Amino acid sequence: MKRIIIIFMAFLLMVGAAVGCQPSNPPAEETKAPAEVAKTTSAPEPSDSTTKPAPSESEEAPAPMTAEAFLAKPGIRISVQAGTVGDFVAQDIVGADNVDQFTRYVDAITALSQDKVQGTIMDYGPALKVVQNNPDLVIMDDALTEENYAFGIKKGNDELLDAVNAALKTLSDEDMLQDIFDKYINDEEGAGDNIDFNKGAANGVLIMGTESGFAPYEMRKGDQVIGIDVEIMAAIAKLMDKELVIEDMNFDSLIPAVQSGKIDIIAAGLSVTEARAKEIDFSDDYVVGAKQVLVVKAADLN
Repeated sequence: MKRIIIIFMAFLLMVGAAVGCQPSNPPAEETKAPAEVAKTTSAPEPSDSTTKPAPSESEEAPAPMTAEAFLAKPGIRISVQAGTVGDFVAQDIVGADNVDQFTRYVDAITALSQDKVQGTIMDYGPALKVVQNNPDLVIMDDALTEENYAFGIKKGNDELLDAVNAALKTLSDEDMLQDIFDKYINDEEGAGDNIDFNKGAANGVLIMGTESGFAPYEMRKGDQVIGIDVEIMAAIAKLMDKELVIEDMNFDSLIPAVQSGKIDIIAAGLSVTEARAKEIDFSDDYVVGAKQVLVVKAADLN
């Protein structure tokens, strides 16, 4: 009897051992909805443990400083070329006592570079040239004013005024004006090297007054004055069968010079204003929407 019991117990032990060797069913794996999986796998990994979270809507970056706000700084001083629209704009905004006037733009920019002033107000076209040559300077995004350019002629000289306007129309219709602008704005190689001044023309001379520190409209290349205004006036003079002669002088001397007959016409990036229209006649506009802008040191915006 004992032997039967022992054999039976041994059989139970063998069965129990066999059952214990079978793997148990694993718990069901938790899965995510497809959309949630996609979000997880597509999220970029941070580059390091110090990566900051994206700012919330309430932590938006501050708006960049405007030219108007910059000019409102206490103790601000601004440089300008005397007699220009930029000169008048500067005096209106910061007051005449806070404006340093210079004969040429280059001197106004030098004052800015030497920290004698905090900004220079000038025309946008020449300002582009300035910042190209001075990487530490920048143009404020917002324009202070916009105006048009035209040529200035002595009041009552209707014959010349009509001839200039007719020539401008011809140049515009034939896309010659745009070609001249493109040549200088794009810094084409050889720009200004072969200007045809129509020397020895049958109908005499056309004397143009300008100030050669206003690139790309007028500037010096060696001992010659070149630029957009020079090439336009050379083309106008040729259509009139006249030789173009250039008189380079201070900007604020140009209107008295045309009034006295020392020059026939002003071609100097001359902005059309009501005040000037009382002193001289203007041709049709050849530049529309020219901007007065503020040039400052980039470091001063930080």
